[in-house]
Amino acid sequence: MFNHFKSLFLNKKEDIPTEKLPIDLFLDLHSHLIPGIDDGVKTIEESMSILRQFEAIGYKKIITTPHIMQGVYENNPQIILQGKELVLKAIKAENLNLQFHAAAEYFLDARFLDLLEDGNLLTLDSNNHILVELSYMFKQNNYEHILLNISQTKYKPILAHPERYLYLFDKDLRTFRKIKELGVLFQLNMFSLLGTYGEKTRQIAENLIHAGLYDFVGTDIHKPKHFEYVKTAHDNMLLQKLLQSGKIRNHQFLEI
Repeated sequence: MFNHFKSLFLNKKEDIPTEKLPIDLFLDLHSHLIPGIDDGVKTIEESMSILRQFEAIGYKKIITTPHIMQGVYENNPQIILQGKELVLKAIKAENLNLQFHAAAEYFLDARFLDLLEDGNLLTLDSNNHILVELSYMFKQNNYEHILLNISQTKYKPILAHPERYLYLFDKDLRTFRKIKELGVLFQLNMFSLLGTYGEKTRQIAENLIHAGLYDFVGTDIHKPKHFEYVKTAHDNMLLQKLLQSGKIRNHQFLEI
């Protein structure tokens, strides 16, 4: 099975020279690739299927970000780092030329403030950037307070897929701009540009791009079958415009 996938995607690697990828697409900073600990991949075979495809189209580094959410995904650094080692062993066994790092996607619930106070958060890089998320369903009364608290610590918050929080959208993007003023950076899910999460989300993403509010781009990939969205999104004109704007900073997390 491994050899079948490897030969399949090595051929695709030759079809898409890595120098054609913008440098900010050499790195993905949002994914769910540690098997069995959240709603992402379930097996190491699924992890490797996705990682082979990333390497085949020119990616150099993947930062995976399992959910940490009270009462739903009770992950912690030990669980995540043990999972990271499992994936690294598989990468080494297959001789993939791909860096693999593990951080987390922190849900801003009441427990998060305790984790923040403990000061042992899993970061995306050595500059203490952390990935955080809000509820899709309802506006949390204290989210601004929590974001401000983060910005007053050593950590630098990156809000995952702001376009998916439909309740934050208003005229002139006032709420989004207010969040940015708290010192929060924004990460676009490239799948949002394809309408994967609905037309309203796609429209908000377009508005945020035109307003120049995004700082990072990620896939947020959960399953091997979704990799086709990655390749389709790469050709999206809005994503190309965003990458050409010079505002995207994924390359800052590269260590090559």
